[in-house]
Amino acid sequence: MATHVRGQEATPEFDPLGKLVEGPRLVRVMVEYIEVPHETLTRLLLEPRKGSHDKELRATVGKLVGEGKATVVETMLCTGRSGEKTTAESIEEFIYPTEYEPGEIPNEIHTTESGDKVKSDGRDHAIGPTPTSFEVRNLGSTLEIEPTIGAGNQLIDLRMAPDIVYHVGNETWTEWKDAHGDASIRMPTMYRLGLTTAVTVVDGQVLLAAALSPKGENGFPDFKRKLMVFVRCDILTVGQ
Repeated sequence: MATHVRGQEATPEFDPLGKLVEGPRLVRVMVEYIEVPHETLTRLLLEPRKGSHDKELRATVGKLVGEGKATVVETMLCTGRSGEKTTAESIEEFIYPTEYEPGEIPNEIHTTESGDKVKSDGRDHAIGPTPTSFEVRNLGSTLEIEPTIGAGNQLIDLRMAPDIVYHVGNETWTEWKDAHGDASIRMPTMYRLGLTTAVTVVDGQVLLAAALSPKGENGFPDFKRKLMVFVRCDILTVGQ
């Protein structure tokens, strides 16, 4: 190790590779959605818990995945600095109208190039509902985290909001079809698998944070199946 001598005192030389300098700490958060039959979840949760974490439970579920008795639906991962919010997204922006001007039949219409007007009382000249306001919904998966490393660098206080959103269909509120096309008012139906929580996790350990009901083929909750939501946090030191 090279040193700089200044008088009688020697100081270590700065190493750009980080071998001699300990940098800031990051937290890597992994969230898994694993699907199991409802009966399997109940059986697993009734077994005695060994310790303050769910490492053995995750290992058991991993074996079920290998045997084809469970399915990994989604894995989300995000790394951020302690005390700061970080977001990871895998989304499609779904834009849809939320407000409309009502349809109408005009009292008068222009019929000639000179601008002559005649009264109208037929639907042939009606104007359908017109969208005037829109919203954006993110379809896909989003993970928002805010980890804070505790004293001793062993515990992580974690605020997290994993979210999976599906577009499962449209509900018709008003039908309007004419010679110009279809101007019916349809509002989208979304299915959300979301969780907003604050937990304390041991560095390198796994915690079962929630159990959710996935959507069925009809877009409604399927209570015969369950999604186990596991979270794992790892403290990473920059420069090591």
